[in-house]
Amino acid sequence: MHLNIFVSQSCFVHCKGCYSFSREEEKGKTIPTKELIDFLKFVYNSGCKKITLCGGDPLTREDIVELLEKIKEIGFTISLDTVGSPIIKDIVSDNGVLIRKMDAKKIAELVDVIGIPIDGSNNEIFRRFRQTNVDIVNEQLTVCEELNKFGAYICINTVAHKGNLEDAYELAKLIKKLDYINKWQIFQYEPLGKYGLKNRELFEITDKEFLNFQSAVLEVFDNDISKLQFKSSFNRKNAYMLIDNSGNAWIPALENMSLSEYSYILNDNVIIGNIVNRNDWCKICSHLDREFYSKL
Repeated sequence: MHLNIFVSQSCFVHCKGCYSFSREEEKGKTIPTKELIDFLKFVYNSGCKKITLCGGDPLTREDIVELLEKIKEIGFTISLDTVGSPIIKDIVSDNGVLIRKMDAKKIAELVDVIGIPIDGSNNEIFRRFRQTNVDIVNEQLTVCEELNKFGAYICINTVAHKGNLEDAYELAKLIKKLDYINKWQIFQYEPLGKYGLKNRELFEITDKEFLNFQSAVLEVFDNDISKLQFKSSFNRKNAYMLIDNSGNAWIPALENMSLSEYSYILNDNVIIGNIVNRNDWCKICSHLDREFYSKL
């Protein structure tokens, strides 16, 4: 089971299917860096060597570079899921904080896999899922080009949903042109989190529709799957543990989800533990991938 850690609630876009805010929690809350690093040292010594930092957008976190340095010093292989806007410009996040342009070379050196979302071949389709007023497709491509200058391992992340099914072929043609891209992950939409559940009717697709999306991509790529990974709802089930912004550890499972009028509900009995409580660390780590098993 792979470890995904929310390190910020803020973002640069508004995704209608966002899986952040997966539980009702204090606005603006994040795990303090010291507590997170103490926990991750224990995780690493327990045999788990890979983590993904997500959010929100990790690049909105004030001390994200320092945090990455500390995690890399421990020895982890780091994946970072980000829109990447501060790689190319100063930008104001959704909570009104100015994020200064970052050192792309530094980010490329610290992060082993940088995941950049591209969900449509044009802005109109892209914005059906990820809302923003900027020329988002060209901005994402510029972010990728800037990271590529410094040898970053770039992974394009695409959510296949009801709003981009007809765009699969054109999107695949766009991604295929990016010969410097290392990997393209395509995820079947899942109604996770507060907004994912609220908007499931807008985006949820059947297994057959996901396979049709996959077929269109494979046609463009001449069935060469060397850079492609298709991740259905079925093969992602129980594959990830999330540590939310409050430090709670849990494993997404659709059968445990419900939505009240105003908030996403996660029953307390689903929570494995909280990383602020050291007594929970062993129980949390017992679910995670160990280096030995990841090599099999």
